[in-house]
Amino acid sequence: AALQQLLGPLLSQAFGGQSSPTLRTILAGKLSTIASPGTNLQEVGSMMAEARKAALVVDNGKLIGIFGFKDMMSRAIAKELPLELTSVSSVMTPNPESVSPDTTVLEALQIMHDNKFLTLPVCEADGRVIGVVDVMDCVYASGGADGWRSIFASAMECDDITDTASVHSTHKSVKSVKSMKSTTRSVKMADTT
Repeated sequence: AALQQLLGPLLSQAFGGQSSPTLRTILAGKLSTIASPGTNLQEVGSMMAEARKAALVVDNGKLIGIFGFKDMMSRAIAKELPLELTSVSSVMTPNPESVSPDTTVLEALQIMHDNKFLTLPVCEADGRVIGVVDVMDCVYASGGADGWRSIFASAMECDDITDTASVHSTHKSVKSVKSMKSTTRSVKMADTT
């Protein structure tokens, strides 16, 4: 909510008065990395590497799990599991949270931030899987690096006239503990000579 309040007006300005795009918009025409529960990790890993996306584990059209790159490293590779013999369902994150395709990019970023997610499954209200987005999809959909530079440049031009505005430093010189120790050590060495 705070991110929406802070960036909403700036994103609207960056998109020419339009609201932030929805996940439906950014997923249109993109293939998803979808695996059945019995797919082995070798196959899933190859699909993920090709698409550069986490895999959604789907059974009978419904999302039952997600398997990301971190899962591959910590749950399979680090434990030296045989990739050809291990099914994705045995190491996936079951029952992941998902969002509606009508969720805006900014809302998706907020959800990912609040929950510490790198990826977010997108499903219709009836459970039908639409796809998966990651943080970078949302950043690019928000105008990419140039769009964010524009947003931050606009934010920096705003005057902060609130009671919580920054206070300027008094420009006093402060020595660090490390520099004070080295000065003390130099003085002690000079006294002993």
